[in-house]
Amino acid sequence: MTNKRSAFLLAVATLMAVSVLAFAKDTVVASIWAPVPLTIDGVAQEWDDAAPLFDKASGAQYALKNDGQDLYVIMVLRDAIARSTIDYTGMKIYVSSDPKKSKDTGVLFLQKRLTPDQLIASLEKKGEVLTEEKKVEIRKQKSYAVFLEEAIVPNRGAAASGAGPDQEPALFRSIQKGQLAVYEFKIPLSRIGQSGSPVQPGSAIKVGFEWGGMTKEIMKNVMADRASSGTQARQGTSEMVTADRSGDGASEGPDFSPISRDKRYSKHSFWIDVKLAVPAG
Repeated sequence: MTNKRSAFLLAVATLMAVSVLAFAKDTVVASIWAPVPLTIDGVAQEWDDAAPLFDKASGAQYALKNDGQDLYVIMVLRDAIARSTIDYTGMKIYVSSDPKKSKDTGVLFLQKRLTPDQLIASLEKKGEVLTEEKKVEIRKQKSYAVFLEEAIVPNRGAAASGAGPDQEPALFRSIQKGQLAVYEFKIPLSRIGQSGSPVQPGSAIKVGFEWGGMTKEIMKNVMADRASSGTQARQGTSEMVTADRSGDGASEGPDFSPISRDKRYSKHSFWIDVKLAVPAG
């Protein structure tokens, strides 16, 4: 770990240790000017000059930077429960130049693990021409972590993967080490604001973060686990009935708490007002 990376993560750890930062609803978060474009790699080495902000409900620490082209966000999650469903739901970042909160525009960032054949199909679908030699090389690895972004458009939620023919691509990467997970995002300013009139440095925008919650995929996995547990329980039902002489009746297998109360599947969401930075001087 580099010294610069340590500086930001140490600030995050210190913030967690001391207390919760409470911001008034009308507090504006000041973005920091980035004199050169940031490398989106999930490493905090370019954020040593940023003081992390804190969202009490989710436990997320975050900071923002911008230059004349892009908005950059870093988010650190230390709580395994808070990040437990990001793999399923991804991270939605809503961005708007309107004075009111709006979920009409933004980006859904997803990380998926693909098999070699799935990766080959995905690349070819995007128009990349792969030689047989390249396919053989890809198939040497069992799986690949792929970072995707889907545009959020009015009345449609997440659109088809990709920025579209007239949009600059958004990017993200994440790194997890032990209980610490770092997510780094880039959203082009051209994708914020009214069509044909993107926001400029110095503008005021609203940014919303949303992740987690129950999904069909999670429900499917939970029900599969329940079915497996139920099968195992039924195999021992006769013994359980014979042994239960307390007058409370026979046991009917494992007792599951309602899924909706499981904190692992909680939905997290918070909004901030952001003042984009301008170059010094």
